[in-house]
Amino acid sequence: MKKDSRKLNEPPKRSILEEVGNAVTHGVGALCAIAGLVLLILKSHTSTQLFCSIVYGFCLVMMFLMSCLYHSFRWGSTVKRVWRRFDYISIYLLIGGTFTPMWLLFWGGQLGTILCCVQWAIIITGIVFVAVFGPGRPKALHITLFIVLGWCGLIFLPRMLRENLPLFLFTLIGGVIYTVGIIPFAMKKKGAHFLWHFFVFFGAVIHWFGIYFFLY
Repeated sequence: MKKDSRKLNEPPKRSILEEVGNAVTHGVGALCAIAGLVLLILKSHTSTQLFCSIVYGFCLVMMFLMSCLYHSFRWGSTVKRVWRRFDYISIYLLIGGTFTPMWLLFWGGQLGTILCCVQWAIIITGIVFVAVFGPGRPKALHITLFIVLGWCGLIFLPRMLRENLPLFLFTLIGGVIYTVGIIPFAMKKKGAHFLWHFFVFFGAVIHWFGIYFFLY
């Protein structure tokens, strides 16, 4: 049973060139995310905005940084197996971090706070599953949660369409980019994961621009 569990959680074997590409793309993403965090903090005028900036910016940095580090280690090493868990955890963090300013700044009020807490409770549950059982047990659960948690943003769209069309467009386009990116993420073909990294990078950039320019 333990051997089967380890096999399920074993990182996929990729070429050195592909792993270098994976590490570099999200290493650049981490640097961009740090700059994005600073800009969000500088633009914050209220305590709620500052809180959202720190949570969102921190989660964005962690997502790119954890992914970069995971792909930087040698295949077959214990440290790479450990960082694979962090790589999956970082996706949950990205979802929660991105939605935090949406719930607290756009939706607002007591209901926004409650819904934000509910989503984070589900995210923390997913993180615990990854930490305890690993990302491969079961992988389908995590992919399903990524999609469901990400598209719970549909609740915002009707109101955004009425009140903030630019934010609506940036939110929708970013969500579509992430969702389409799930296809190469779930595939085992050579180069598919490298392609997934570009979907993540551009999805994150689109959402950041929407939040920075049209929510604050």
